Amino acid sequence: MGYAIDWSDLEQRIQDQKAALLDTSQNMDPERLKFLVETYDECKGESVFITRAKLFEKVLNNKKIYLDGNPIVGSLAGGRAMIYAYPEWQCNWVKDDLDSEKLALSSLGEVRFSDETKEILKKVYKTWKGKTTYDRANKLYKELYGGNAELLVKCGWIYPVNDNSTGSGVADYPAMLTKGIRGILEEVEAAYRALPKHATNWTKIEFYRACKIALNAVIAYAHRYADLAEETAKAETNPKKQAELMEIAEVCRRVPEFPARNFREALQSFWFTHCCIQIEQCGCGHSLGRYGQYMYPFYKKDLDEGMLTKEQVLTLLKCQWVKHLEIAVYQGDAYAKAFSGHTGQTISLGGYTADGDDASNDLEELLMDTQIAMNNIQPTLALFYTPKMKPSYLEKAAEVVRSGSGQPQFMNMNAAVARSLVRFASRGITLDEARTLPVIFGCVGTGIQGKGSYVTFEGQPNLAKLVEFAMYDGYDPHTRKQVFPNVKPAEECATFEELYDALLRHMDHAYDAQRKISDLGNSTREQIVPNIFRSCLLDGCIESGLCEEAGGPKYSQSLCITSTGIDAANSLYAIKHLIYDTKQLTWEQLKKALAANFEGYEDIQKLCFGAPKHGNDIEDVDQLTRRFFRDVERIYRSHGPDYFGYEAHMDPFSLSYHNYFAPMTGALPNGRQKGVALTDASVSAMPGTDVNGSTALIKSAAQAIDTVRNNCNHMNMKFLPSALEGPSGTRMLLNLIKTYFDLGGGHIQFNCVSSETLCDAQEHPQNYKNLVVRVAGFSSYFTRLYKGVQDEIIKRTEYQNV
Repeated sequence: MGYAIDWSDLEQRIQDQKAALLDTSQNMDPERLKFLVETYDECKGESVFITRAKLFEKVLNNKKIYLDGNPIVGSLAGGRAMIYAYPEWQCNWVKDDLDSEKLALSSLGEVRFSDETKEILKKVYKTWKGKTTYDRANKLYKELYGGNAELLVKCGWIYPVNDNSTGSGVADYPAMLTKGIRGILEEVEAAYRALPKHATNWTKIEFYRACKIALNAVIAYAHRYADLAEETAKAETNPKKQAELMEIAEVCRRVPEFPARNFREALQSFWFTHCCIQIEQCGCGHSLGRYGQYMYPFYKKDLDEGMLTKEQVLTLLKCQWVKHLEIAVYQGDAYAKAFSGHTGQTISLGGYTADGDDASNDLEELLMDTQIAMNNIQPTLALFYTPKMKPSYLEKAAEVVRSGSGQPQFMNMNAAVARSLVRFASRGITLDEARTLPVIFGCVGTGIQGKGSYVTFEGQPNLAKLVEFAMYDGYDPHTRKQVFPNVKPAEECATFEELYDALLRHMDHAYDAQRKISDLGNSTREQIVPNIFRSCLLDGCIESGLCEEAGGPKYSQSLCITSTGIDAANSLYAIKHLIYDTKQLTWEQLKKALAANFEGYEDIQKLCFGAPKHGNDIEDVDQLTRRFFRDVERIYRSHGPDYFGYEAHMDPFSLSYHNYFAPMTGALPNGRQKGVALTDASVSAMPGTDVNGSTALIKSAAQAIDTVRNNCNHMNMKFLPSALEGPSGTRMLLNLIKTYFDLGGGHIQFNCVSSETLCDAQEHPQNYKNLVVRVAGFSSYFTRLYKGVQDEIIKRTEYQNV
């Protein structure tokens, strides 16, 4: 018994494929750009749904396919280390970045363009300029509100709204595994036939027609691989390799068209589904959800029937890990700085069963073993911690932490259940759903597996900028523009409360602008770039006849990545402490120092840096931090529901926005200079300021943000490897996590690497190609990060013991 896989050299093939990925330059594949131009020429007069489905079909029918020795087949682009461009969202980067010698693609290095690709991109730019989702939203904002959306970006208040394709969410992979595409097509056809064919349903009719095109295209794509494997097998002289190729062909004839019958078919069905979702719209956040749960029945069946051993399962998972590493995206320099190339392919581990029992299993332990062996940046692991987990399971998670990949991130499952029940109460969420379906949507924020997504944005604000608006009365020193209306000069605020009240009024103006441009951006996604294939795999879309961008999923939600709040809170406390409480500084003195970026004012910078900071269990500081975050949440929500009409929720985490916003955010009263990366995550300490130990840090962090009212919090810590050694190191780490979650914390993750090693990697990157660090809710290869992000990680407080 067993599969016709040549196991003798498969481990070596895996390692060779990963090494080739890390050693190969990234190249932009022009084929999708060609298909984009051709499809839009051919589909003039068609609805956007049909046009997007036809584009998806053309790509799958005509893209270059290849076999590379991996028994799992399917790839994003037409070659190894190749990527696609998605200029329909925003194409300014074509003009701004195309002639640069080095273009950042921080997941796997710099991306290069052939002369052919450059010429095609220039044609695409001429066609799409002014018609992208980004351009359309900015134009509407000016027409409707008379505002300048570009100024909101240039001043550093928000990241460019709607300028990139996004994927945050988890498709209904279990449905694909158990129904197959044929089963899903039957559901589409039934909904289509039941729909009255009159004008008010025309959009739904077009959506259903598009769904059928997209689903059939995936079947045809799989069959292309079956044909290729059969043709390759004919020329193969090695009997073992020939048998492996014929089995690949057999599997691709079966899945994903029909339900998977075993672990081998389930792996391939999953990968075709995941890969095609990425092909349709490659962006950050196409996550895997509770992979260890929905793959478990196939895994157990094969073990019980003797088709696979656990060692062979581990090898096949390594094959899948390499495939995830191939997924990468480039959408311009700004995107690279804000996202650090993160593709957000997150696996959610642990959690509860429907009955509230421990859901962890031995397949999930194999997933952790896979990460230890591969040291990949994708997929990334997120462990939903419960008090009911077995000690051995948690010890395995601690082993992954010690391996140095910054994984897994730990999530408070009790908080996730409570959050789901609150957020989706009006839509009838059940306790079973709240226990079994919360998963990571990309980075840190949670959603409901197979029933929701994050393809709409309510903005990505830089909270530290609010302090500047309060200090300069709506004026931005960076752009030298009056961004928001005058409220009250800081010098005229006789008390801290007066200043804080002025800040809240500026916050109100800022969120008003942010929410308006964001909702316009969301509407253009629905009108210009709807996802067809993934909508077929989200519960509610087929039933409602609405794509995910239009709110089709049962538990749709909008994303508001909210960063740099600790910089704002620390700066506010420094103002309170130095100007109003101790009167060590005047506004004139502070503003002169800030305007000079503290150059020549090092004494004032020392006072600012030395003011009490978040992360030290200081009640006054913690109270102000809590107050600030609650007011941010309150004012954000005061500007109405989210795009889908539900209560708006914030997502306090950072990605790499703290690096992106650094050049646009001036020197701050917390002692930070302009250009230096802002504080990572949402409740981490400003680097070097958490001086009272790890317990003090987690006590401050746990109470800073309400992790039920908000969609997450985000916490980074860094330990020397020696701190986590041995049984005592494991025990102390797990106790720290438990204590943090008992206090109400929602998320925590760890780097286990010394600053000395990181500094050496900066000096000798060629020696550290496989060095992985935790950046935000994701890991990256350290030497492929922007130097600003590298420096920020090095500066994070390094704990010598837990």
